[in-house]
Amino acid sequence: MIEQKGKFNITWTVLSLLIVASLALVHPSLGAEDPAKFPSKPITLIVQFAAGGVADLTGRKLADLGSKVLGQPVVVVSKAGGGGVIGANAVAKAEPDGYTIGVISWSAPVVIPHLRPVPYNTKEDFTWIMLYADLSQIFCFQTESRWKTLKEFIEEARKNPGKLNYATPSPLGGQHILMEQVFAIEKVKLNHVPVGGGAEVVTKLLGGHIDAGIAAEMPTQVRAGRVRGLAVQGEKRMEQFPDIPTFFELGYKVEAPLWIGLCAPKGLDPQIHKKLYDAFKKAYEDPSFKELLSTLYCTPNFKDSESFKSLVFKDFDAQGRVLKELGLAK
Repeated sequence: MIEQKGKFNITWTVLSLLIVASLALVHPSLGAEDPAKFPSKPITLIVQFAAGGVADLTGRKLADLGSKVLGQPVVVVSKAGGGGVIGANAVAKAEPDGYTIGVISWSAPVVIPHLRPVPYNTKEDFTWIMLYADLSQIFCFQTESRWKTLKEFIEEARKNPGKLNYATPSPLGGQHILMEQVFAIEKVKLNHVPVGGGAEVVTKLLGGHIDAGIAAEMPTQVRAGRVRGLAVQGEKRMEQFPDIPTFFELGYKVEAPLWIGLCAPKGLDPQIHKKLYDAFKKAYEDPSFKELLSTLYCTPNFKDSESFKSLVFKDFDAQGRVLKELGLAK
């Protein structure tokens, strides 16, 4: 009889827990926060890359401006590593309550999944909030280089296969994929020199250790007159350098986007999604944010949630095709 009573108590306890859990799904006050009251505490903004870079600086500025609209602090947390995969995964695996969002750039969602296994699904595990900038970059030579145009450089590469070299911030990064597409179109062979980031690309180019390079740090060198910019990666010319044509203008219909935006985990409540979108759209429109983008040589490019999602999916499919054509996809 005692044993039966014990079993009854255990059964009733389990049943009670199930009832409470079911009520929590129906009544926000018993479980998740009522979306109408969001946000009631600080929000975490995860940045995929190390402090001091474009993702970090723009993320911090958006966090500062967005917090004023939302009425709660937006705290920036760096989760760098794996080409952005660590930070992207931290967002994908977070609770979809709006209190964890992330800065995300093209590499982790559209390129790396075609190169190696990643712990998230680009098309299923994220809520896309907004796109806010393109990371236009410039392919450069030294100022005193014997080549005056990209065409001259490619013609020498054609005459001397494997003799010329160039560097990008990372192997199989967007810049590397871009240039390999250009050289494939021209049917020329150059050596890609692996380096530890954009700053090292600049150092090697200025030191004469490479023949050409492309990196986010190059515009500053172009402005200072230390290097000559030949072509811009991006859909349109950079307003700071209106005389430098894009690769598209030079006849290279290549696909290697470099963009940056905000995302959240999948399953975000529509009310919370709208509050975040509205707040950060207002932050994007602030003149001080536009000024920061200009200082960082980024091109403002706003896309709303649906347009951003469409762009990510399109670029994911396109990069898979490009990497396969170049023999780089795993």
